[in-house]
Amino acid sequence: MLFRNLALSLFLSCLIIQEANAASEHQDLVVAVIFAEGLPFYGFDEKTQQTSGLFNDILLKLAQSLQMDLQFAPTARNKIEQDIISAKADVGFLAPKWLNAPESMVFSDPVLTYQHAFYGLVAPQKNVSLGSQVKGKTVCLRENYSYPELEDWLEKGELTPVRVSRETRLFDMLQLSRCDLVYTNTLRAQWTISSHDFDKAVYQLGTLDAIDKIPLAFSQSWLSRMPDINAAIADMHRSGELKQIIDKNMALKYVRR
Repeated sequence: MLFRNLALSLFLSCLIIQEANAASEHQDLVVAVIFAEGLPFYGFDEKTQQTSGLFNDILLKLAQSLQMDLQFAPTARNKIEQDIISAKADVGFLAPKWLNAPESMVFSDPVLTYQHAFYGLVAPQKNVSLGSQVKGKTVCLRENYSYPELEDWLEKGELTPVRVSRETRLFDMLQLSRCDLVYTNTLRAQWTISSHDFDKAVYQLGTLDAIDKIPLAFSQSWLSRMPDINAAIADMHRSGELKQIIDKNMALKYVRR
């Protein structure tokens, strides 16, 4: 009887330890992000080792809903797709039209919505088409980025691209007259213009009317989890939490480090 009680006690002790370990060992949700992304989307403070930005706040909420921990895996823009496909990372903010092999991934419902627009140092002209205002000029674009909507103008030489390695440098290059125009997403532009004290006023010249609906791109191994992921995204939209996250990050001020 003593032996049976001792064996039962040992068994229960082992079971409790295993359950405690399982509860403490959360799986990481690994996010592929451009190391030079910059705010308002993603920032990393070397001193505090803290991450911030839209991607951080949105994915932190998603990770919590999935009972996972959040980890970022900074990489180059042209490596994000392959990092997810090869399981070096689980997810990234990627639209299918930007990818070489979108069929290799599964996509959530849209998380962020914005447009791309042209920006310059000269105010837009009334009753003059956008094409007439931008054709024949140089435009700062990101390195390793795809701009399908500009391909025709670029191929015909109607726009001359100036490729820039960091998103944060686009408007600096415009201020220095290294390019006539910047073409970037409206969230990025709105934050940059409002958070910097530029010497020269920056104007939005117009958009090509396309609306970018940005989902989360996962590897195919996440297919079975997509209902849970989409439910969490829908809840963030419905509750207003996503709008609060966007408003909070759009109000952040630029701090030169």
